[in-house]
Amino acid sequence: MSRSRTQLATSYAPGVLFTWEGAKGICRSVPIPNELPSVEPATKLLVQSGIIEFASSWFERASRIRQGVPIELILDDAFYDLRTLEIKPNWNQDFQFNDPKVVGYVPYPLLYRCASCGMLREFETIGDQRRRRLPARCGDHKARWSQVDVVYAHWSGRIEPLSPFKYYLDPAKGEASRIQQCECGSQDFKLRNQAPVFSEWGFVCDGCGNTRDLKQPDKLTWEALERDKQATGRVYEFIEVDMLPVSYRANSAFYPQKGNFIEFADPEVVNLLRPERQSDLLQEVARIHGFEFSAPSNEEIQQALAGTDFENEWGEYEDCLKFAENSRARGQAARAEKLLRDAADLKTKWIAAELISRGTVQSAALTTRSVTRRDWARRYDPIRLTIEHDRFVKEQIVAGKERGPRAVDVRDPDRLLTDAYGDEARMDRYRAAINGPLTEMGVSELVLIRGLPICEFSFGYTRVSSDPVYVREYNNRRVDMPVRLNAFPQMKNGKRPIYLTRQNNEALYFRLDEQRARRWLAANGVEDLADDKTVGASLLETYSDFGSFLEEFRQRENRGAIRRAIAPYTYLLLHSLAHQVMQSLADVSGVDRDGLGEYVFPADLAFVVYRRGMTPDLGNISAMWRNHAREFLRRMRDARTLRCGSGSLCDTRGGACPACIMVSEVTCIASNQLLSRAALRGGAPPTWEPRDNPPLVGFFDPALSAP
Repeated sequence: MSRSRTQLATSYAPGVLFTWEGAKGICRSVPIPNELPSVEPATKLLVQSGIIEFASSWFERASRIRQGVPIELILDDAFYDLRTLEIKPNWNQDFQFNDPKVVGYVPYPLLYRCASCGMLREFETIGDQRRRRLPARCGDHKARWSQVDVVYAHWSGRIEPLSPFKYYLDPAKGEASRIQQCECGSQDFKLRNQAPVFSEWGFVCDGCGNTRDLKQPDKLTWEALERDKQATGRVYEFIEVDMLPVSYRANSAFYPQKGNFIEFADPEVVNLLRPERQSDLLQEVARIHGFEFSAPSNEEIQQALAGTDFENEWGEYEDCLKFAENSRARGQAARAEKLLRDAADLKTKWIAAELISRGTVQSAALTTRSVTRRDWARRYDPIRLTIEHDRFVKEQIVAGKERGPRAVDVRDPDRLLTDAYGDEARMDRYRAAINGPLTEMGVSELVLIRGLPICEFSFGYTRVSSDPVYVREYNNRRVDMPVRLNAFPQMKNGKRPIYLTRQNNEALYFRLDEQRARRWLAANGVEDLADDKTVGASLLETYSDFGSFLEEFRQRENRGAIRRAIAPYTYLLLHSLAHQVMQSLADVSGVDRDGLGEYVFPADLAFVVYRRGMTPDLGNISAMWRNHAREFLRRMRDARTLRCGSGSLCDTRGGACPACIMVSEVTCIASNQLLSRAALRGGAPPTWEPRDNPPLVGFFDPALSAP
C-alpha cells in the first residue's frame, strides 16, 4: 500500500490500527529503522527542544488533576530520567531520526469470531497463529472467521484485543495477570455483539453459559495506582483503570503528536534563545521593535578587562568572533556556531565576575518576559517568533528577491505570475485590480515564495484523547484522567523513531498594515496598546503565556469578566485571516485545504500559508495567482464566504466550526482555537468571553480604512 511520507509520519505512524484497501485485514503499524543520513545541528536542536517543551507542558498540565499523579501515568519513560524524574531524554541512546519512507505492519488484533455462532479464537503471536491455525469447522458447521474490529483502549496509550479473561491483581506482588479460563474450567467463549452499544455486548461461556461484560482494567495503570496506594494511601476508583471498547477506526484509538518549524540557514535563530545569550536576545529584539538598548562596546569591554586576571582572554574572544565570521562565509555553519557559543561563554564569565554589565533594554517589562519566556509554550512564544520572523524576512524575502524568482511581491510580479508582464498598460490595470482589494483588507505586503523550507516531525502518540486530560463521564460525574504521552514503539535496535519530513513548496506571506491593526484593536476595546510604541512592542511587553493547549481560550462562556488583551486578540486576527486564506486558496487552486499549513508571527503582524506535501512542488499557488488572483481576493472578503456554512451558528455565537474556517487539527497550528470569522466580518465576541461582552468590529469593516 503506497502512502506519502507525511501520511506515514502521522496517519500511519507506529501504533495506529488500519485496514488494507478493500477492507481486508486489520493491522497495526510498527517502526522500521531507516535512519536519516544527516540532520543539520540547528534542525536537530529545534526538534529536540520542541519535544522537551511539549513533554514538559504535557506533564505540567496532567499533573494539575490532583497532587501526586505518578509520572509513569503521564509520560513514557523515554521522555524522562528514571533516577531524577527530570524531563531529559537520552537522545543518543533512546531516539533515532528516521526517514518515513516505509513503516512495517503486523496483523492485529489476533482475535477472530465465527460469524455463524459467535465463537472466539485468540492467538498470542503471529507464530502462534501460524502453528495452530484457524479451524475450517467450528462445532457442527463451516467456520466463517473474521477479525474482531473492536479493541480495548486506555488513556495510558495501551490497546488490547477484547477478551473474556479479566486481569486480577496480586496484592503481594503488585502485578496484574489474567486467569485464562472460566470458573467452570472452560476456555471457550462466544461474543454476543448484536446490540448497537458496547455496554450491551457480552461474552458467553460455552461451558456453563455464564455471561461476562466487556469491562477490563488497564494493566499498566492498575499496577501504577496500586504502587501509589501502598506509598501514599490514596484510594483510587475502578473508572481510573477501566479500559474503553472502541472501534479500531475511531479517532480515539490513535492521536499522533507532532510539530513543525521553518528551517533557517542561520543557526543564530537557535543560539540567541539560549539562557546564556539573554543579553544578545534582548539587544536583537530591541533592534527589531525599536526598544532602546544600552550595552558595553567592544572597546569598553577591552578596557574593563585590562589589568585583570581575564586580560589575556580578550584576544581569545576576538579570535572567536573573527573565525566564526570566516567559517560562516565558507559555509561551515556548525563551526561558526561553536565559536560564537565559546565567545558567549567568555562574555558570560566576565559578566559573572562583575567586570562588565550585561547591557540593558529600556523596558523593564520586556526584560522580565525575556526571563519568564523559558516557561512559555514554544509554539506561541512571541519573542522566539520575532527572531524567526526577522531571519525569515532576510533569508526568504530579501535574499529570495535577490536570487531571482524565489520571492516575488505580487504588486511587482514577474512573468510567471501575470501575462501582463512587459505590457505597461496591462500592468497598470493589473496593479489597480490587486492594490484595491489588498488595501481594503488591510494587507500591506503579499509575497509569493517559491521553495519555503518547512520541517515537520512526529515523535509519539496518545489514545482516547489528544490532550493531556481526558474527562470521563460516569454516573453523572465528570472525572479528569491523566493522558499518557507515549513515544513511538521501539525498533529492533532498541531506539524510538522520530520522523522528519522536509518540504520546499510554494507559500504566500502576508503582512498586515500596522495602522489598520491598531485601529482594529482600539475599536474592540483591547487594552495595553501603547500610543508611543508599535503593536508588536506592546504585545511583547504585555504577553502572558498561552500554554501549549490554549486552555484559557477554549469555550468558557459566563465564567466571569475576561480582559481583552493585545496578545490573544492579535493572534485571533492573524490566525482567523490565515484560515480564511486557506479556505479561499483551496476553493480556487484545487489544493485540498488540509493540504495547506500555516505559520503565525504575532508581534510582526504577519503569517505564512504554505502547501504541505512531499511530492515535487506543482506550482499550485503561483498558477492560482496567475489564473485566479482576482477571484481569490474577492473570495477573501466576500460577505457570503465570511458567513458560517452551518446556518447562523458561528455568526450568532462567535467562534468557528468545521463548516466555517476550521481545518483538521493535523493541519492547524493552534488546534482550531483562537479562531473566529467575527474577527474579520464582525459579530459575536469570542467564545472564551461572556456572552454579554460587546460584539467584535471586523477587521474588514470599511470604517477602519485610513481616514
